[in-house]
Amino acid sequence: MSNKTKKNDNLELFTSSKKPSAVDMVINKIKSLLIEKKLVPGDKLPNENELAEVLSVSRGSVREALKILSAFGIIEIKRGDGTYIAKHINKKLFEPQLFDLILSPQDIDELVEVRKMIEKSIVFLVIENARHKDIVNIKNSFKCMKQEDLNCIDEMLNCDLKFHKALAKATHNELFKKIYLNILELFTPAIRKTYKYEKNMENAQELHKKIFEAIKKRDKKAAKEAVDKSIIYWEKLALNFDRKRKNQHGGDKV
Repeated sequence: MSNKTKKNDNLELFTSSKKPSAVDMVINKIKSLLIEKKLVPGDKLPNENELAEVLSVSRGSVREALKILSAFGIIEIKRGDGTYIAKHINKKLFEPQLFDLILSPQDIDELVEVRKMIEKSIVFLVIENARHKDIVNIKNSFKCMKQEDLNCIDEMLNCDLKFHKALAKATHNELFKKIYLNILELFTPAIRKTYKYEKNMENAQELHKKIFEAIKKRDKKAAKEAVDKSIIYWEKLALNFDRKRKNQHGGDKV
C-alpha cells in the first residue's frame, strides 16, 4: 500500500468537532445572555421571526428551542402576549438533574456523604436567616412527630418530611430550598424504610428535637452535633437495609 493510500490513524484528531445543532445554538445563546445578565427574569424575548433572523436559523429551530426552555421552566410562553424569562425559580428546572441522580448507580456511602453535607448547610442557613415565624413553623412541624396516634409508616414519613420542608422554607434561600427539596425526594425511599423499625419514631423524635433546640438557640456547634448524630443513626439503619437487600438478591441467584 502506497503512502498516499495508507490511512493515517491520527487523521481523526484533526477533524473538527461536531457543530451544535441550530436548536442548541438558540438555547446556548439564551443561556449565555442569562449568565452575562444581559437577560434577566421578566425580560421579554424577541418573537420567533426576529430570533430566527438574528441567529441565522430557521423559525422551526427557534420554536423547538423555546419549547425545551419552557419545559425546563426557564421561559414562560404567554399566548397572545409573547415569551418571557421566568421570574421565579421553577421546580421543573431541577427535574432533569433529579432524574439523572435517580438513574445513576447509587452507593449508600455516597448518599450519606451528600445528605450530611447538605443538611448541615441547611441547618446553618436556618440559624442565620430564620425569623420568629419560621421557628414557630418548625416547632409545629416537630409536634406532628409527637402525636401518639401515628400508626402507619406513611404517617410517620410525612411528619418527618414536614419537618425537613419547614427547615428548607426557613433558609429564605429559594435556590437552596429547591435543591434541598429535590435531593430530599432522592432520600425519601431510604427514610421510609427506617420506619419499619418499631422504635424508630421515638428515636427520630429525639434526634429532630435536638436539631430544633439547636436552631432555636442559634447554636451552630450544637446543630452540627445534632445533624451528625441524626445522620449516623440514619446511616446505620440504611446500611442494614442495604445489606439485607444484597443478601436477598444474592440468595435469589443461588
